[in-house]
Amino acid sequence: MYTKTLFVALLAATTASASAIRYRQAQADGAADFGQCVPTMDFQFGRAGRDADEGTFLPTDPLVAQGQQDALNPNIITNRICDQLVNVCEANDAAIQLCEQAQAEVAALGTKDATTADAFNAALGF
Repeated sequence: MYTKTLFVALLAATTASASAIRYRQAQADGAADFGQCVPTMDFQFGRAGRDADEGTFLPTDPLVAQGQQDALNPNIITNRICDQLVNVCEANDAAIQLCEQAQAEVAALGTKDATTADAFNAALGF
């Protein structure tokens, strides 16, 4: 039992150290680091509970999407993605700012189709 506990503690410390190092490196070079998440969104027709011709948006990352339902309005999903970068993903400031810029681009587009998701993802570098 002691060996298992020691192993888990060592694994947790190693993971935390690697995450901290990656975060510091991203901060140092000013690059966007999205932490534990891939902040992209997806557009699909006919999701569960929707008509076959009804297209909706949803975050693609399970951590970001946890508890989020699909939405007809892409701004709901871009808001969720940017919020989760702050709340659960451990993203750096550069990543959060980049997400906010991409969010503003989507709002300015005014579209609600696959090109909207593509534009958001491209603005983030995906």
